[in-house]
Parts: sequence; C-alpha cells; structure tokens
Amino acid sequence: MNLSAAAQVQRRLWGTDPRAWAELAEAHNQPLFEAVLDAAAIATGARLLDVGCGSGLTLVLAKERGAIPAGLDVSPGLLRLAQERLPGADLREGDMESLPYPDATFDAVTGINAFQFAGDPQQALREAARVTRPGGRVVASLFAAPERSRGTVVHQAMSALIPPDRAGDHAPYALSAPGNLEAALAGAGLPVAASGEVVCHWRYTTMDDAIRALLCSAGGARAVEAAGEPEVRDVLKRALARFQENGVVTLVNTFRWVAARRPL
Repeated sequence: MNLSAAAQVQRRLWGTDPRAWAELAEAHNQPLFEAVLDAAAIATGARLLDVGCGSGLTLVLAKERGAIPAGLDVSPGLLRLAQERLPGADLREGDMESLPYPDATFDAVTGINAFQFAGDPQQALREAARVTRPGGRVVASLFAAPERSRGTVVHQAMSALIPPDRAGDHAPYALSAPGNLEAALAGAGLPVAASGEVVCHWRYTTMDDAIRALLCSAGGARAVEAAGEPEVRDVLKRALARFQENGVVTLVNTFRWVAARRPL
C-alpha cells in the first residue's frame, strides 16, 4: 500500500488508543455526523463512502438509515473497531488522495474532519468526486474558524509543545477560514450546493476522561511524542480548568459542513 507523506503522518498519529477514541471522543460529534448524512441525502439503499471513517460511528448511523456503508481510513487500529461495529461492511485501509475504488461507485461520499489532513486536500476531493456517481453528493465538514471553538484553546496548548520544524504536520484548521472549503470543492470540480453549521458539546464527566479523550487524538499523540505524556497531561489540565464546572468538563465547538454535487 503506497501512502503519501501526509497519510503516513496521520497513520502514526491516529489510533494510539482506538478504544478510548470510540468510547470517550467520537460520540460527542454525533450531531455533526447526522447533519452530514442529511446533507448527503443518505436513505435506504444509498451507497455511502465515508473517507476518514475512524471507528465507524458515522457508518453505523448511515446503516440505521438503510444505507450500504463503506469506509476508508489510514489507521488500522480505528478500522478494527469499525469492523467490530459493522461486520461484513467494505472497510479498507488506505490514503484519501488515492481511493481504491472504481469511478462512480457511490451515491455519496462524506469526509468528516478528514480532508484538511490530506497533503493535497484538492486531490483528495478530486478522488472523492471521481468515485461519486454523476449527480451524487460529496459532503465535507471541519472546524469552523478557530475562535469559534473552545477546543482551539486545547489545540494551541498542545501545539506549543511541538518543535517549530514539525509545526505543519498536523493542521486541523487548514481549510477553516471562510470560503476555503468551498474553494477547494470548486477547484476539484464540485459545485457547492448547500452549507451549514453544527455546534457539538464535548462533555466529559471527569477531568481524567477529558484528558484521555484528547490524548488519543492526533493532536494529543504528536504532543506526547514531543514532550512526553506527563507534560502533556499537565498542560491539558491547566488548559481545561476554565471549562470545568462541578467536575464536568465541557468544550463547545462549532463545525461547518459544505455539500457539493458531482456534475452530470
């Protein structure tokens, strides 16, 4: 399997603790997953590919709607959990910049907090367009502008631990500026049809749960690589303290989704 340099980095960073991701982190974004599935018109019989499917919750929700789910991710650990949840589904390890599917295979392709991590996001979107049938939908989502999410405080705290020469290897806000995602889709030959926003509340019942959930993210993994887990835990505890009330830590984050259609 040939992976781009960016995919190799993401493969290393994601999946350091897949079970913690599935149990403590993934479900907080379910309102976003549902909104993206709505925008992709996922219903009975729809053939869906979720790019960057992680541990598979979006595909579980799609299957509940009657869709035929398929997923691609670069992390073997996260894919194993998706396979547990979706036995028999077409789940593949691979690079979003070179999708292992024939042209026009799917009615819809989704990428939830995924395309911004490609080395060439426009190439990843061109691949999404290629495997979507004419008239089908491609829906991408990501964080809205950084100042609109509490999670940015945590991201900045962890990023401060990263040596300057590695600062660019993980950029969750790479397409978050207004108009950037729309421009990337248009550049990939995908006219934008609709867009929207979703607010997700990341609620953790304890500080330890919040720290575990963030440590198993790619941002957490790269911070641990750079500074060691004890230091990252200390940094996260300080950053999260302002968002803790009665023991519960709450991060309110705003996401954007943009839906496009593959031309007929």
